[in-house]
Amino acid sequence: MTMVSFRDETPTGDFALVDERMRADAGVIEAIVAADRMIASMTAAKLELIEFAHTTQIGPTPHALAEREFRAELATALRISERGAENLIGEAEILARYLPATRAALADGRITPRQASILVDELGGLDDHERDEIERHMLDAADQSVASFQRAVRRLRETRDADQAVDRHRRAREGRQVTCQPARDGMAWLVAHLPAAEALAIDSRLDDLARGLARLGADRTGEDRTIAQLRADALGDVLLDRDTLASRRFGDAKPTVVVTVPISVLMGKSEESAELLGYGPIDAETARELTAEAPVLRRMFTDPRDDAILALGRTRYRVTEDLRLWLAVRDGRCRFVGCFRRTAASDVDHKRAWAEGGATDDDNLGHLCRGHHTLKHETRWRIEAIHPDGTIDWISPTGRRHRSRPARTVGALGTDPP
Repeated sequence: MTMVSFRDETPTGDFALVDERMRADAGVIEAIVAADRMIASMTAAKLELIEFAHTTQIGPTPHALAEREFRAELATALRISERGAENLIGEAEILARYLPATRAALADGRITPRQASILVDELGGLDDHERDEIERHMLDAADQSVASFQRAVRRLRETRDADQAVDRHRRAREGRQVTCQPARDGMAWLVAHLPAAEALAIDSRLDDLARGLARLGADRTGEDRTIAQLRADALGDVLLDRDTLASRRFGDAKPTVVVTVPISVLMGKSEESAELLGYGPIDAETARELTAEAPVLRRMFTDPRDDAILALGRTRYRVTEDLRLWLAVRDGRCRFVGCFRRTAASDVDHKRAWAEGGATDDDNLGHLCRGHHTLKHETRWRIEAIHPDGTIDWISPTGRRHRSRPARTVGALGTDPP
């Protein structure tokens, strides 16, 4: 056994320097903590202002359109999504009505904004007695990491009343959904919000499929994909009804995919990026692969002297397929500020109504999802102008001006190309 003894001694010059540096570092950490407390305090102030504005503008008996109008105003002012604005409004209201102690702790910097959000999410739907008891317990135990804090809150919430847990799960199931969120480099996240048992079963099934494919591929083709890649491919194989060992991207399925590709890319003379409708730029190799599998090729021209009819003026109200496709490529999404709902799920709307003399032309048309279509016609939100390049200027109920730029900047259809 080796014995180690310690003795007090005066630090050498090097140790004194290290000690001084550690004290300086500690001061910096304290400054960071102080800044973090200030952020928490300002977050509490922002939420209090949001609750005040919401109560003042909407009143005690809110109307659905008034709620939508205020939500859109807040979202565009803060440059966030309407879902994000809705979450802020809900959080501000719950803190004001049901969790005043949490709001006070946030204002004092004793908890972080994320911890406050966790308490709002987990306790907002509980009865007063349960909510107050868990809130009091967790505020006393806030000196832990956010992940640990969330697990502790959730465990307390789920174990205190089994009957309520059943009812809460039944209500939560009604919110199940699958969403698609664009990511970098030609990728996207497909996110499923499912009951936990089903999600775990799907996760286990993907593992089984991936490991089976790994064994099969190793025997037949020298499979070199990772388990993570095989899990992702297996999910696509099942949903798109394709053979995972075949090369076709979509198997026997024929999904509608609109790709705008420069002809030089298809000819292999250029590596310029193409455009995938509803997503954005994709690389040339992917564009050629998708085009090769397309059951129908349709030219998306950029030359306004082409013989397709794109400007109908007052001769026709209904939008032609050519004009609809051109607008879809130009807009790429719903044209309300900050909305990313796909054009396939949106209406083509006349800025100036047909009944009021509006024309069925590109400078009077734009895609709006059903919710923002209603917002434009039923609230004080209005479109001020659609510019020749497709840019749309919106005016909010409080007079703020917001600009929505198209997915692709284009020239007016009525002008000749250079």
